[in-house]
Amino acid sequence: MVKITLISLLLYFKFTVDILSSIFSTEFIGNDTFYISTFAKKSPITIKQRNPFNIISKGDILLSEILFNPKLGGVDFVEIYNNSNHEIDLKELQLANANAAGEPASIKNVSSSKLMIAPGSYWVITTNQANIKLNYQTKFPNQFVQISSLPAFNNDKGVVILLSNNQVLDRLDYNSKTHHPLIQDDDGISLERVSFNASANEAGNFKSAAATSGFATPTYKNSQELTGDENFARLISKTFSPDGDNFEDLMILEYQLAANASLATVNIYNDKGKLVKQLLKNQTIGTNGNLTWDGVGENGQKAAVGIYVILFEFFDLKGNTKRIKSTCVLAGKLN
Repeated sequence: MVKITLISLLLYFKFTVDILSSIFSTEFIGNDTFYISTFAKKSPITIKQRNPFNIISKGDILLSEILFNPKLGGVDFVEIYNNSNHEIDLKELQLANANAAGEPASIKNVSSSKLMIAPGSYWVITTNQANIKLNYQTKFPNQFVQISSLPAFNNDKGVVILLSNNQVLDRLDYNSKTHHPLIQDDDGISLERVSFNASANEAGNFKSAAATSGFATPTYKNSQELTGDENFARLISKTFSPDGDNFEDLMILEYQLAANASLATVNIYNDKGKLVKQLLKNQTIGTNGNLTWDGVGENGQKAAVGIYVILFEFFDLKGNTKRIKSTCVLAGKLN
């Protein structure tokens, strides 16, 4: 009796599914929408829904860098970072500032057409990409979105809000006082995010872009992003020969700092202790990078063949100073 009842229920379930399938049909249209259609008495009804595979969640895309006080003749920019493991359509995003009540205002669409960005990529939103490329190094010049106008970002303080369909994805309340305290003129210097694992407004999570990176890093990794807990400065090669043969023409010093917002002085001395070249003098420096020397001294003359000492000194605002010394050989061709 139980077996017969179970079979009857299964047949009834299959009959119901077949009936529903004949009434409802679902069709995906592109990446943005799908349609559910019903047919009753020859009167079709279509319900438009958002494609669940294209919904942007909070944390998927984040604010990475902002230039709100450009040099004379320059323009603002906002850099965003795809923090997800999938592509994101910039058409789904909006930028805004905040009104007196702290709510999103002056909302601008980031893109009027579909524009997919890859995971782990940095994209810059501005009104004049040519101006940004002229004033800063841009490693990925195609990763720009140019729009007719940005929300107003004041030079002293303001708010940058990133939205998707009225949902706030990220928000930065910036202030010019966030810049490095030893910077006297912050015109043209961006604020960069240190960590994507911490809130944008967490204390210390945005800092001045390093002088060694040109004071901004549009389209690529932030100069103040922490990369390791080890301090080092090491030569790629112990010898170099600036003779124009395209082989080891430059001395290359690779460095990494465990703390950001540091300042550095890098001097090069000959074997008699005389200063030959100053690569940096109390400049803000990124957490990692390369410094180069072409063998030309402070006097504009090519330095003599011989041994040279590179003294890399860096310090933070607490007065902690560290020194790393390296030795290289400037070589030359035998006559």
